Amino acid sequence: MKAERKISQSFLKEFTKYLQNESCGYQVVAKYYDNMQFPSSEAQLLGQYFEYAATGQLPKFGNLPEPKMVSGGKKMSIPFARAFESAQFCKEIFKEYGIEIIETGLKLEGERTTGEIDVYAEWNGEKVFIDLKYSAAIDDKWSEFGWETESLAQKDNLMIQGVHYKMLAKECLDIENIPFYYFIFSAKNTDYAKIIHQEVDEGRFVEHEIVVDNVYNKLKQVPITYFKPKPSLKMCSCCPIESCNARTKLPLIEKVYY
Repeated sequence: MKAERKISQSFLKEFTKYLQNESCGYQVVAKYYDNMQFPSSEAQLLGQYFEYAATGQLPKFGNLPEPKMVSGGKKMSIPFARAFESAQFCKEIFKEYGIEIIETGLKLEGERTTGEIDVYAEWNGEKVFIDLKYSAAIDDKWSEFGWETESLAQKDNLMIQGVHYKMLAKECLDIENIPFYYFIFSAKNTDYAKIIHQEVDEGRFVEHEIVVDNVYNKLKQVPITYFKPKPSLKMCSCCPIESCNARTKLPLIEKVYY
């Protein structure tokens, strides 16, 4: 079996991590070839619930996001109550700005690429893509997942999404350079959010297309066994692949040269 597949922006990130020995090959196959559902972290659960409360969009596997309840099931836990309030703020922003949702969870598939857009909408008389984020790092400059505005241009891991989806809009919807926005909502302050309009330099499109082509062509040439296990206690402890014979329950010995 060949490892050929169309390239999503999330797969591209995961594949890069695999090449850098930061991700396990068995997990790559499970997630992107076998479509296995992995356990969600608390932050991911909050993000899923926020998006569902804001737009009604279900997560990838169709499960209904449920808030964590306390006091005998009488009220939401504080983090989920905040997510709910932020979702109401999101709805208010959409209403006040006159943003009309056309479709949520829009799936696009090009010749070599694929992607799912959070919100496809009409705003100020034009079609736009909106990606919703629920983040505790909304003003963090140093975190790779931080959304401090001035440092974003150096964070390829975040900005690649806008490039990828703009290319899909051109290929699949025949929309040249569709406006792409990140709507980031604070997980700490329910009254705080950012709207970031991502402009993409033409050279970035060229670079991204080269990367996509290289990965796509490589996967056409290699078998699925190209992806090797790279066990670590951190990755293995939350991995749902029960049949894996490379799993470790102990910390591995790492060598450091000084």
